Amino acid sequence: MDEIRLMIITAEPSTRLGITSIFSSEEAFAVVGSIPPKGAEDSCVNKQPDAVLIDITDNPTKYGSVISQIKKQCPYSIIIALVENEHYGLLSEVIGQGANSCLHKGIIRSCLVKAVELACRADIIFLPGTYKRVISEVRPDNKLEQLRKSVTTETLTKREMEILHLMSNNLTNREIASKLYISEPTVKSHVSSILSKLGQKNRAQAVVHSYKIGLINKPLVDRLCN
Repeated sequence: MDEIRLMIITAEPSTRLGITSIFSSEEAFAVVGSIPPKGAEDSCVNKQPDAVLIDITDNPTKYGSVISQIKKQCPYSIIIALVENEHYGLLSEVIGQGANSCLHKGIIRSCLVKAVELACRADIIFLPGTYKRVISEVRPDNKLEQLRKSVTTETLTKREMEILHLMSNNLTNREIASKLYISEPTVKSHVSSILSKLGQKNRAQAVVHSYKIGLINKPLVDRLCN
């Protein structure tokens, strides 16, 4: 299996050194860069990494444009943001800028490695548990309720709704295919259609958007380190 080419971005030299040390010792990864946020976009464009692990804990609001630019110029890179508890209210914005997953900065080493690998290999979404509870409790206002009805009745098919719910529970395309007795390429096609119809760039955005408008309301399931 090919190595995952990883770019590490963080403003703290000690954090940069620590994370680099973790992934450099893993056979599944090849660290292609470990850099501060300044100039990160250019480095990512030059390297076109498979994954970008970006630490946004010092000031999440200032990294939105960095994430957006990286995603725009490296559309096939999986972007994973490291966040702190007090920043969970900003995660919708971070995901909206193009982050594929968000992990707590205090996550233990083995789980961090596993999460990044699963996000890249299986397109699994990771969101902090506290944030999941927040978005699962969102109640749509009238405008969002109208949007929910419009999406449900006029846009997404019954099969796409089934797949959307399974996506929200972190099932991989292969697991969804097995559960629904359809082929994996068919699942991929449905996922692409769901993203297009919801106007979202990736799975994380589609799931969060669906929670916000009340399209789905079942809490996401954590599978990391189980």
